[in-house]
Order: sequence, then structure tokens, then C-alpha cells
Amino acid sequence: MSLNATNELLDLVYEAAAIPEKWPTVLDRMAQIAGGVGTFLITADPRTIRWTSSSALRQLGLDILEGHWHERNTRMERLLLHRHSGFMRDVDMFSLEEMDQDPSFRDLLRPRGFGWCGGFLVQVPSDDMLLFSVERRFVDGPIESSAVSQLNTLRPHLARAAMVSARLQMERARGMTESLTTMGLPSAVLLGSGKVVAISPLFEKIGPQIIFKAFGGVALADAGANALLSQAIENLSSVESEVSAKSIAVPADGENEAFVVHLIPVRRSAHDVFGSAMGILVVTPLGSAETLPEDLLNGLFDLSPAEVRAANGILQGKTIEELAVAFGLSRETIRSQVKAVLAKTGMARQADLVSLLANVRVPKWHQAR
Repeated sequence: MSLNATNELLDLVYEAAAIPEKWPTVLDRMAQIAGGVGTFLITADPRTIRWTSSSALRQLGLDILEGHWHERNTRMERLLLHRHSGFMRDVDMFSLEEMDQDPSFRDLLRPRGFGWCGGFLVQVPSDDMLLFSVERRFVDGPIESSAVSQLNTLRPHLARAAMVSARLQMERARGMTESLTTMGLPSAVLLGSGKVVAISPLFEKIGPQIIFKAFGGVALADAGANALLSQAIENLSSVESEVSAKSIAVPADGENEAFVVHLIPVRRSAHDVFGSAMGILVVTPLGSAETLPEDLLNGLFDLSPAEVRAANGILQGKTIEELAVAFGLSRETIRSQVKAVLAKTGMARQADLVSLLANVRVPKWHQAR
């Protein structure tokens, strides 16, 4: 590769650090050096896998996820075992007999026309380990040794780009926290592991309903609410579905008022695999109210119009039978709506729901309507 082409590729690597959509182009260029079809960029932790790739490898990537092949990635295991600081080919890590017998080669790659590869690992500041893996067609044979040295020159630049990207993501999250603080809302930044990495002064003053754990973790004193928060934090790193915001009601505790915590995922580009999954934890204080506007309940707990109507009916002291008559619905329908309200607010009983909703403060802009 010429000097001009090398410099152009390095410029592209650093562009991708700030603009994740550039990564597929970088991965294509890496594959061209090795005579491959494309390149994968994958996190090394199979529990919270994040990945992007050359467009030519997207279907293979989807097949890997669908078949859970990432959970038994022998190529990653061999790279970690060798602890080699540079690019390694599959023929440097496996014997030909091992490759013939390994399910990843035999049942995944070769039936799809692939079967030769090479890659290297990069450590990033979030403690993630990233794998760059060039995939080559089986009929083309192993990656040539001459391509290895060229790919090795890229490794330190890829590591620096990873560090820049992870830091930019952290700064975006901190900026969100500062904005929420100016609005008077306590907030904190959490990684997908649950570790708090930034916190506002207001969040620290909330009181005993929020517990700061060892190793930077955070929890809610109420067991039911904490179970919902733990699940929401775990979902930040989910690979199964798009992660949405989660609202969790925290009941009053003695002299401490009830409040709602919202875990809002920090959206990332589909190609941004650097840095951990991240969310903003925001606390909405509650106060006193009689009946609650639909959009307020929807915003706090994601209740549907029918669920809002049922919740307000329960708040007013009406029974399931009275609500069924009033709305012209069956008791089973109303009971189903009330169960949905209890699940979304994190309450176990109707009495707990009434206690929570009776303390919701209606904002002035609602009262002025």
C-alpha cells in the first residue's frame, strides 16, 4: 500500500472515532489489504455483544447472533490464549485438523463459503476488549503473510480511535446530566454494568431511598423497585431488542416522599461499538394530587389511555365492578387493565398504587389548562 493510501486510511480511522458511520468503510479497507470479503468489529464479551461489519458480512453476522455462535467463539478464545499483540491468522492458532473438526469452521463458515480469517484484539478504556476479524472465502486460501505486517501498522491507530470514541460518548452523557441539573432534576450516568460514572449534586441529596453500593453501584432501598431497576440496567446491554426508557415508582418511606426514577438509554449509532452501554438515571419528585392528567401518567409510567382511566378510577376509590359499569366493559377487561397498571408502576397491590398516585405532583402547566 502506498504512503498516500496509508495516510488516507489512517485519516479515515480517526474520522470513524467521531463518526461511527465511517467504520464499515474502514473495515472494507482492512479486508482489501488481506484479500478478504469484509471485516467484523466485535466486543469480546458474549453477554453484551456489540458489533458492526463490512456490508458484505452483515448476513453472516446475523447468522452468528441467531445461532448464538458468539457464545462459543473458539477463534476469540485462541486469540486471548496466545496474548499476541499483533494480527494473527487462523492457521497460526489452529492446526488444519482442528479447523476441520471445529464447529465454527465446519458448520458456520464453510457452508457459507467462508473459512479463512485473521484478526487482532484491542483493549479500550471501558475495559472492553474488541476483536477485528477479517473474513476470507475458503476457495481463496489462508491470508498471506505479506498482509499481516500492513494490518499490524493499523493496530495502534485503531486503539487510539477507540479511546477517542469512548471519551466522546462519556462527554455526551455528562452533558445530558448537566442539562438535567439546570432543570432541577437529580440525575446520574450509569454504565451497562450498573457502575455510576457521573453524578449530579442533587442526586446525592435524595436520601436513604437510594443506596450507593460498593464498586460504584447504585440501588433502590425498596426491594420491588430495585428489582425493576436491576432489570432495566441489565437491559441497557441487551442484544435482543431495542432498549427503551424505563420508569420505576419508588414508594414513600416514612418522612421521605415517593418519587419516580427514569432510566434513559444513551442512544448510539448502530456502528458505535466503543465504550460500554450507558444510561441516564433521572429522578422525578412527587407531591400531592387528586386526579391525574393522561399525558402526565403516560409520561411517568407509559400508561395507555385505557390504563390511565383505570388508574384514576382506582385512585378515586372505585371498585372493579363500578369501573366496569361506568365504562361499559367487562370486569375481566378492567381487571386486566389494573394488572397492567400495577406492573408498569411496580406496585404489588391496589392499595400501594393509590398511595403512590395520591402523591404525584401535578405540574403548574397542567393546572393552568
